[in-house]
Amino acid sequence: MKFFKDIKIKDLIFKNFALKILAVIIAVVLWIVIVNVDNPSQRKTISGITVNLLNGDVLTDMDYIYQVNSGSVISIVVKAPQTIVEELKASDFTAYADLTERAADSDKVPIHVSCTKEDIENQVDIISLRTEYVQLSIDNKVDRDFDVTVDISGSPADDYIVGGNSISPTTIKVSGAEAIVSRIESAVLRYNVDGMTDNIDDAVVPVFLDANGKEVSTDKLNVSRKTIRLKIDIFPTKWVPVNFAVSGEPEEGYEMTGYEPNLESVKIAAPKEQLAAYTSIDIPAGTIDITGMNQNTTLTAALSAYLPGGYSIVSSEQTLEVAVRFEKIVTAGIDVPVRDINLTGMNNADYEYEITSGGQNTVTVEITGRESIVNQINAGNLALSADLSGRGAGRYKIPIVIAGDDRYTVASEYYIDVLVKRIVEETTPEPTTPEDETVNAQPQTTEAETQSEDEPEKTE
Repeated sequence: MKFFKDIKIKDLIFKNFALKILAVIIAVVLWIVIVNVDNPSQRKTISGITVNLLNGDVLTDMDYIYQVNSGSVISIVVKAPQTIVEELKASDFTAYADLTERAADSDKVPIHVSCTKEDIENQVDIISLRTEYVQLSIDNKVDRDFDVTVDISGSPADDYIVGGNSISPTTIKVSGAEAIVSRIESAVLRYNVDGMTDNIDDAVVPVFLDANGKEVSTDKLNVSRKTIRLKIDIFPTKWVPVNFAVSGEPEEGYEMTGYEPNLESVKIAAPKEQLAAYTSIDIPAGTIDITGMNQNTTLTAALSAYLPGGYSIVSSEQTLEVAVRFEKIVTAGIDVPVRDINLTGMNNADYEYEITSGGQNTVTVEITGRESIVNQINAGNLALSADLSGRGAGRYKIPIVIAGDDRYTVASEYYIDVLVKRIVEETTPEPTTPEDETVNAQPQTTEAETQSEDEPEKTE
């Protein structure tokens, strides 16, 4: 105990002090050497580190919009003891680019990286960044509203057609970089109806097209809606007749000679529950009216006006067109030679027949009809005849029979004068005496002459 008492604390610390400091240094060096030999420092490349952008409102508050062209994911080179390096991964690091550090009129922002893994962050050195800047694309921010249109392709099933369509909403808003938004010319809902028979109610993603009809990607744009509600009517069809009548009277002295419609039936469409109940399109009386007309004309009627609500015409012709023809009614006198009148009923060989007609050589027959018909009629067409059946000797007014023709009418009745005489057979005279010759010298009158002179003229 005396030994320890004789040793002073001061001597323990300061005696041979330099040697003691040297020993400590040597110990530290030896420790570092030993550590490095057992756990040497190594370098490693870490990839896939996501760069976070900070303070983006610096640009957006000035109505700018930006996109990252490059530098959103980077790789770095680090140095650390082997045991640490081997465990390092991308999630152990944080990378960011602060937009407040962007130089004026520059589109680059420096990237900062640090190790965030606890207990080792001070042992990891970041040697280099393979990408040192985030490269931005900065543009004016614009908003535009587009009217949405519908583009229907394909054909529904046989005997079905595409009816109307509706969309909700009818406009869509697009926000983004001016360079992209300005390329958009239209917003379209595309839908294929091949083979369909039922109405369509669907949510459809709009497509944005440029002036050449090519699609513009909206990956870097903000669109107010992802989908738009589209409704399309798919209607069944059938053919129905069109019924009409021509009414009224043309101008006096004219006649309607005929009419020709441009169609007899049309194809209509309607919802299934309505279509079966409808059988024809009936045009009301008085619609096709010729009152007071005298020239060829075409009268029309819009067929859709006579369809109930919910029906539509889908065939090519939508209007009834009735071509109406008119012709003037005229009266003309046709001179027929008396010799051309055919005498019938002359079946008594004891008589002979002669047309006298007061010395007239012709009979003028007035006919009334359409101008084009009357102008074609001549004496030969009329075929005049007179029936002498049962007439004995005498003078007669015989009615003229004109062959019937429904194309025209005869204005009045006509007659011819006919003389009927008995025929006397000639005999050989007997020899006469002087006395007989005196008697025979007197004028003789035949039976026919006597009868014709004695009987009055007969009219039938």
